[in-house]
Parts: sequence; C-alpha cells; structure tokens
Amino acid sequence: MRKAELQRRADMLIEQLSTEKLKIANDYLAYLQDKEAWEATHELASDPEFAKSSEHAEADVNSGKLKHWSDVGRDL
Repeated sequence: MRKAELQRRADMLIEQLSTEKLKIANDYLAYLQDKEAWEATHELASDPEFAKSSEHAEADVNSGKLKHWSDVGRDL
C-alpha cells in the first residue's frame, strides 16, 4: 500500500475513535516517531567516519574557526 493510501485509511480510522482511544493512538504515534528518529541518530553515531567528522567540527567550533549558526544572521 502506498503512503498516501495508508494516510487516508489512518484518517478514516482516527475519525471513528473515542477521545480516550485517540489520545492512546496519538501517544503511540509519537513513540514511533521518536523511535524512528533515535534509530537514525544511532545509525549515524555508529558510523566511524561520521564520528570523526563530528569531532573535527566540534574542535573547529571550540577553536573559534567557525561561528554558531545563531550568530550568522546577526552579521548580515
């Protein structure tokens, strides 16, 4: 089933839920979203090349070679 069809079907099911069951469904969806984000983060953290690159970037920031992203707009 395609994503669009799954979303339509989920919308129809959601419309039929009581408020109590909708809260449970919402909590579960939030859990799934967090789990997916954690899995992606874990995958990156497990990559030795990414870890090395991240360490170099942090060293550049700490040494003053780079600016924090929030400071960039202030200079324009």
